Amino acid sequence: MNLGIYDKITNLIPIPLFGIDFIISRGGFYLKRKLIVKVMTTAALLSACTYPVHGASISLNDINQSYAKDAILGLVEQGIINGKGNGKFDPTGKIERQDFAIILAKALKLDIHSNPEKPTFKDVPEDHYAYAFVEAAVKAGLIKGVGNEMLGVGQNLSRQDMAVFLVRALSVVGIGKDEIGDIDSRLKFSDAASIADYAKYHVAAAVELGLMKGINDKMFNPTGQADRQSVALAANRFLKVKEELETPSETPVPTPKPGEETPTPAEKPTQNPTPPTGGSGGGSTAPSDPNPGGNPSTPDTTAPMVRLLSAESVVVGDNVAVTSSETGIVYFVPYSLNASTKAQLESFVADKLANKTIVAAAQTETQIATLNLSPGDYKVYAVDAAGNVSAPSNKIILSAPLMKQPTLHFFDGRSLAIAYEETLNPLFVPNVNEISVYSKDGELRLPQEIKRIEITGQYILVTFAEPQPMARPLEVVYAPLSASTAVRSADGKLSPAFGPTAVQYLPDNVRSLLEQLISSAETLRENSTPGNTVGTYPPFAFDQLNQAILNAYSAADNPNSTVESLASAYNHLYQQIEAFKRSRLKPLKISLTEENASFVLNSNRLSVNGMSARITDSSLEEDRYDIRNIGNLIKVTRDDAFTELEIHFNPVAYGFEIQSEGETIGHIEIETSDPSLIQLTGGDQGIQVAPVPNVNQDRPVSLIFKVFEKDAEAGKIELPIRFDSEPPTVTGVTYDSAQGLFLFQSAEPVYSYPQTIPLRAQVDYSSNGDFGQNSIDIFPLVDREDFEAGITQDKRAVMIQLTPKGLSKLAGELPGGKFRITIYGMSDFAMNWQQELHIIDAPKTQ
Repeated sequence: MNLGIYDKITNLIPIPLFGIDFIISRGGFYLKRKLIVKVMTTAALLSACTYPVHGASISLNDINQSYAKDAILGLVEQGIINGKGNGKFDPTGKIERQDFAIILAKALKLDIHSNPEKPTFKDVPEDHYAYAFVEAAVKAGLIKGVGNEMLGVGQNLSRQDMAVFLVRALSVVGIGKDEIGDIDSRLKFSDAASIADYAKYHVAAAVELGLMKGINDKMFNPTGQADRQSVALAANRFLKVKEELETPSETPVPTPKPGEETPTPAEKPTQNPTPPTGGSGGGSTAPSDPNPGGNPSTPDTTAPMVRLLSAESVVVGDNVAVTSSETGIVYFVPYSLNASTKAQLESFVADKLANKTIVAAAQTETQIATLNLSPGDYKVYAVDAAGNVSAPSNKIILSAPLMKQPTLHFFDGRSLAIAYEETLNPLFVPNVNEISVYSKDGELRLPQEIKRIEITGQYILVTFAEPQPMARPLEVVYAPLSASTAVRSADGKLSPAFGPTAVQYLPDNVRSLLEQLISSAETLRENSTPGNTVGTYPPFAFDQLNQAILNAYSAADNPNSTVESLASAYNHLYQQIEAFKRSRLKPLKISLTEENASFVLNSNRLSVNGMSARITDSSLEEDRYDIRNIGNLIKVTRDDAFTELEIHFNPVAYGFEIQSEGETIGHIEIETSDPSLIQLTGGDQGIQVAPVPNVNQDRPVSLIFKVFEKDAEAGKIELPIRFDSEPPTVTGVTYDSAQGLFLFQSAEPVYSYPQTIPLRAQVDYSSNGDFGQNSIDIFPLVDREDFEAGITQDKRAVMIQLTPKGLSKLAGELPGGKFRITIYGMSDFAMNWQQELHIIDAPKTQ
């Protein structure tokens, strides 16, 4: 008799079942002998069965048009899947990874009460609604996460991942790859190449077992998102397969060929009442065969449990102690690697990434060697004799072995040595963020600037930017930023972190060093010249150095001086030597007093009443157009804080001199960049600057100031000349009737030049606002009696302030009306002015 699977359902070619080890599908892959009958029956059921009609107790009003309606109702009745409330199921809605884990855990009736000590995934903490189901699925080997200890909570479930989860779930009922066979190379979908490598086998198996189907039998759409109705249908089909696979079936009796005797069915083996011995999940030894030569015993599908006995951190070379609930093998694996099969774990060992050890007895301490493994985070898996893989243990940190604590000492005042007993690896040099050196001033910790850090032999050499004073306590801290960059020996041992560790620079030969320093100080003094010009030293610096030398002699010549007093004298003399060197006078420097400044000239004012722009050493509080203080234009300095410089005009030499403490040390010369545009004339009151007649204002021109010291030019600076011949304009007028204050706002600073046209105003008032020639309603106010004219402090407005007398006149006799105000002599800095006339409403004063 020939038995075959219905071709419409599974696409299998009918072939004889007995006398062969497998059946062949039209797609060309294999199902092994032990699944033949069960798969045939299940496939037929899945294709031909109709789902029962469910009662009104389940009310979901949005699934009537769903192809998975009956599957949805069946799963809801079993409590495996839920609606979304208000009678809604949302059949086309997406389902997330954690929710599918819940469905599988419920379908397989997994133990959700034996949770690990620490959550497997960072995004599924203990208080997460899916935590217990996810951990149960992890323990059963159904889910592995998306990497970095994340399950991928919130990510929609893809079709290929649904296939992976479903086929993995078959292993819980004893159906694994050994039973299904190698079928992933036989996928015939047009988009098979886009199925991820990790999912190819599972997709092929899910389709062959009828758990899932392609789209229009042409494409699988592996990365497409699984919706809720397709998940319900697949879960329902899975339950049918699970039910059929778990139902014991008798081996069918084949029809004999002509001339053969009918075979006698094999008797059912008598069940052995004696349970296997050993620990949980299959025992410590393989159970004995209750019927040797007959049918095999029930397969062991329970994964062992592994428990860590060692501390959280172990040094490379030390063993890790664990126990397993069953005999088999334990594997010490990098934490970043995940495994669900023994073959994966063995590949890690073959790649020298992991170590393994045989478990001789269940629940007995087993030691795993860590030699030759790299430092990092690890975990432990256990595998029993049946090949079941446990859930991983908690994280264990494997640390590199440490060198002994180093010692610290100074080679000299600038060089601190951190000495180890072993030769260091020169490739792992700490940086200034890992080694810190501090001095202490009370509660303050003052960081010492490190110039360079290097490794030579057994030493870390720290070079300071400045020598360290003798006998000053320092604290040194070494705190590596990470183990990967830590200081280490040539054979890989790490330096321990240390600090704060006290150290000080205090050599044995302090007296000898002090005497050498005194000699150096005297040589420096003899080769230096006092003075106030470049290259010399201020007299006060000589006085301070001489006193420091005397104090040092006093300590060095005293046979009873302590090491501390000698060190103090050394530090003081060293500091004075450095201060003396810094006091050496630097060359003079010249710069503009204000950045982006300019020298303003008016081409229309070559000379007004004998006035022209003149540079002098005037002591006026502020410059005017006709008088410019050179100190407001340029400044001459040295790069030190020892010397105050002054600039004075010499009326005899018609030039500017630079003086220090009353002594002339240099001079300033002024030139123009283009004599054809600007004329300079010396006089007994300064240097006159004037444009030539009809000057071309579009051509750039500057004043050039040069500073000389010891008859040598030390520097120069250019001050651009800016021409201004436009008078200021009033941009707005305000009147405060309560204060009697008029403000005429200007677009530029306002000046008054009493020598030429002084600032003044004429103020008239008209009650009817008629200022015509024949008007008889004009009331003139008297200057300095009824009002006063002036300039605001910020020079941005001309103000007319009515006096109390003027306010009294207006308030008592002429309320309302208008003012007519004419301003004369409203000038800018360049002496440009014009007459301003304004008519202003005058509301009634208060």
